Amino acid sequence: MLEAELGGNPFAHFLVARQEGTPDASAETVIGYLCYWIVFEEVRLMNLAVIESMRHRGIAKSLVATALRTGMSQSAHRAVLEVRASNEAAQRLYKGFGFSQTAVRPKYYATPVEDAILMELDPIVVEDSTSASCCDEGGG
Repeated sequence: MLEAELGGNPFAHFLVARQEGTPDASAETVIGYLCYWIVFEEVRLMNLAVIESMRHRGIAKSLVATALRTGMSQSAHRAVLEVRASNEAAQRLYKGFGFSQTAVRPKYYATPVEDAILMELDPIVVEDSTSASCCDEGGG
């Protein structure tokens, strides 16, 4: 799926967070990423991950803020996503941006089977205090 997003989806964008202070720039460690789509007036957050040892440092927040700002710069005014019902940390992150729950998709996820919470932010608003300096953008 990731390969298809990287090579064949004209709407897909990727942000990558890398560990700072790596002595050898060619050996930088990827510590997080966000795959998102910008489709006309909508930003769709597809897949967000930060390695466990680097969580709670604002990395995910910076990735999401950057994606939302990029979407706004391309005339998007609304953002949507799906998140596992059990992923309370992610839901708190998104609620911090102003996302609200709009629906539930029962048994959406497999392994384990779990509901998806659909969330929306309309209009997109990103506070200036949200740092976005950790990211390199590629794609789309």
